[in-house]
Amino acid sequence: MIGSLKRSTGASSSSAEKGINRIVEGTLIEGTINSDSNLRIDGEFNGKITTKGRLVVGPTGKVSGTVNCLCCDVEGILEGEVTVRELLSMKSSSTVQGDLYYGQLSVEAGAKALGTFRMGQAEGHADLKQEKKQPQKTASKADALASLKASTMPSESSSLLKEEATVGAQ
Repeated sequence: MIGSLKRSTGASSSSAEKGINRIVEGTLIEGTINSDSNLRIDGEFNGKITTKGRLVVGPTGKVSGTVNCLCCDVEGILEGEVTVRELLSMKSSSTVQGDLYYGQLSVEAGAKALGTFRMGQAEGHADLKQEKKQPQKTASKADALASLKASTMPSESSSLLKEEATVGAQ
C-alpha cells in the first residue's frame, strides 16, 4: 500500500544489521575496505579491512593483509596482521597465519594455525584502544621503607629481636 509505514521483515534499525557486504567467489579485490556493517568474503581480497562488525571468510575465501574487526569466522584462508577485538573462530577447513591478536579464540579440530597468536590488542594499534593508559607513579625508596615499617607490628618484631639478642648473648 502506498504511504504505508509497515516495514518488510528484512528491515532493521541498526546500521550493523542493515546488510552484509559480500565479495563473491571468483572476484579479486585489492585495496582498503572500511565498513560499519558485517562483511563476507568468498572471493579473494588483498589489502586492509576495517569493520565494526563481523568478518566472515567463507570456505572459498582468501584474505591477505591487515584486518581489524569486531568478530571473525574463518573457513577459508586468512593471512597477515589480524586484530579481532572479540571472538576469532577458526573452523576445521580454515588456514590462518600471521600475527594475530584476539579477545577470545575458538579452534575446531583440523584448523591450521601458523604464526603468532596473542590474546589482547596489538601495542601499535592506538586506534583500537578506547582509553589511554595513565602513567603510573612509582614510590621512592623512602616511601617504600616507611610503608614497610608501618606494616610490621612493633610488639612482635621488637620482642623477637630481644629474644634473639638474649639467646645469642649466652
